[in-house]
Amino acid sequence: MPKASERQLEAAARAAFPDPKQRTVVFDFEGRRYVAKRLAERPRKLVQTLFMHWLVKRITGQPLPMKTLALSEAAKSVDFEVNRLQTLAASGVRIPRVALKSADFFVLDHCGTVVATLLETWPRETWRHELLQLAEELGEFHRAGHWHGGAQIKNITQRHGENYRIDFEENFGNFLPLAITQLNDLLIFLNSISLAGPIDQAEARDLLPQLLNRYFAAHPSDEIKELIGRLLPLMRTLARLVRPFQHGSKKGIRRILILVDVLREFEETCKPKIGHQAEG
Repeated sequence: MPKASERQLEAAARAAFPDPKQRTVVFDFEGRRYVAKRLAERPRKLVQTLFMHWLVKRITGQPLPMKTLALSEAAKSVDFEVNRLQTLAASGVRIPRVALKSADFFVLDHCGTVVATLLETWPRETWRHELLQLAEELGEFHRAGHWHGGAQIKNITQRHGENYRIDFEENFGNFLPLAITQLNDLLIFLNSISLAGPIDQAEARDLLPQLLNRYFAAHPSDEIKELIGRLLPLMRTLARLVRPFQHGSKKGIRRILILVDVLREFEETCKPKIGHQAEG
């Protein structure tokens, strides 16, 4: 893009932000649609950061720097996310093209509607097919050695039948074993689908095991399966603590209970196979 057009695109993006606190905005420029994204205004809350620090240490035995968990890098520079986008694009991952980078925001090609929104209007046969496809694509993405950091369906868009990954500001994956970051992707992907849109509790309990099977068919990682087994005691404890409050919760607690049950049943089916491989 010529320099004059870059300046015009930057000016159009700045003008498109209606509120100083708004982080993302969709706008049109010269017949094309773009998304502009600003820096995170503040890091994670201290309570969330401390919990994640404890959880990572408990599962991996490796302490993760507090500055990393607090998203301090993302709050200071757009470089991290832009560099991740460009690196993934060079690896053949379907992500939005970076059209412009400035000191405090960057501009991406618009790549359709987020799946979380599409789910609200898709008929049952469509969303079951599409979500199974997304589980397979996440497995393929992981098998290629990648991690997302924000793999929930609000961070996947669809345009012309193709899915694009967005939002790569999380940086903890640079400091953890790959299997841990991939397990995080898998869990938040599943959690974002449970009770979303038309998916009620019965549908979630039926669909999530199918999503797990489709994922592991694409990425047959025994390491991730073993990590699920190590995480389950913590998740069961959490489930016991929050279960009495599920009726006062909109979705969050019920999602936890569904996910724990699904993972427990999945682990039971994996135990004989993993044990047999360990003996060999």
